[in-house]
Amino acid sequence: MAAALEGWGYQLQESVIQLQLEPAELDEVRRQVTEIINQANDVIHLYPLCDSCLTRSEIHGTSPALDDAGLYRAVW
Repeated sequence: MAAALEGWGYQLQESVIQLQLEPAELDEVRRQVTEIINQANDVIHLYPLCDSCLTRSEIHGTSPALDDAGLYRAVW
């Protein structure tokens, strides 16, 4: 799953990948996740970051430099 999602964004931790997507790209990611996921054992969470939340977000420590507009966080 990580390999598929890394093509769309940045792996921040082993199980956290931050994605910057247009709406059509998000639809494609959803389609790919649905094809790959093991429904019995896996779970994927997609969290949209609205502009208000994004401007209040904080990053502590070392992290990749991101242009954060329109990000979704993919967590499993």
